Amino acid sequence: MHIFFVMASSFSKVVSPLLLLSGLAALTYGSICWALYSYQTKLIFRPLPTLISTPAEAGIAYEDVWIPVSQINEANQVVTQTLHGWWLPNPSSDRTLLFCHGNYGNISYNLERIRFHHSLGFSVLAFDYRGYGLSDGPYPSEQATYADAEAAWHYLVNQRQISPDNITVMGHSIGGAIAIDLAIRQPSMAHLIVKSSFTTMRDAIVAKDIYRLFPIEQLLTEPFDSLSKVSQLQVPVLYIHGDQDVDVPFDLSQALYDASPEPKWIWFAAGATHNNISNIQGDAYREVVQNFCQDVRRSPRIVRDLSVV
Repeated sequence: MHIFFVMASSFSKVVSPLLLLSGLAALTYGSICWALYSYQTKLIFRPLPTLISTPAEAGIAYEDVWIPVSQINEANQVVTQTLHGWWLPNPSSDRTLLFCHGNYGNISYNLERIRFHHSLGFSVLAFDYRGYGLSDGPYPSEQATYADAEAAWHYLVNQRQISPDNITVMGHSIGGAIAIDLAIRQPSMAHLIVKSSFTTMRDAIVAKDIYRLFPIEQLLTEPFDSLSKVSQLQVPVLYIHGDQDVDVPFDLSQALYDASPEPKWIWFAAGATHNNISNIQGDAYREVVQNFCQDVRRSPRIVRDLSVV
């Protein structure tokens, strides 16, 4: 009996610390899951309020525009807010590009992308989602960004009187998911360009090894599920991705391309990462976009795979 109590005492001395450590580990894991769930919008959207530059600093004439967007609040009342944007006219062309930026900063942090597409011969409307830059509103959400893009579309069609078949919609990164959603809602647009984007937010997150430890699919409230939408596309689509992108793997664009109906193109920019395609492969990028828009206009049934792995 004495031996039994000695053994039990020794066992408890070993087990108790293990149970304590296990409990602490479970508590820590649960706390991280709670934080990921509660603060995911802060991780997904990273808006900044201050504009750091304007198109004038790039030598481009522009106009500040204000776009109304309405929503129903929790009290079931219609609330109208205002989006801020830049209108960069290109008098030598009838083509217009609606630019949907990524998750960080605001339109001023995308000035080089805006300038580049203006140089391709587009008039450009770049706008900030609610909560970004000078736009009104609370912190962004997935559904709010979709509504904001549609408000920008209606501004072009109704206020600027631009025919939908002269409008190309382009989205970078999370803006690609927003552009895809808009293309499903507005199939009369001329073209869709999706750059450095992803299949779903879950896939983009778990591509980073650290997040594979957590049940991301169960925690996500902002799924941004482009993969389930692209089969519904009725417009020509061009997917562009840097083959050295470590933020969003390029095979996610390949998956979107594979799931999309014709006409569809895809191009991987050799040596480019998530944010520098126009800097690394500017001439090739220019040629791809121009050929895509021109060829599809002449023959909507043209399908060309420009992928280079």
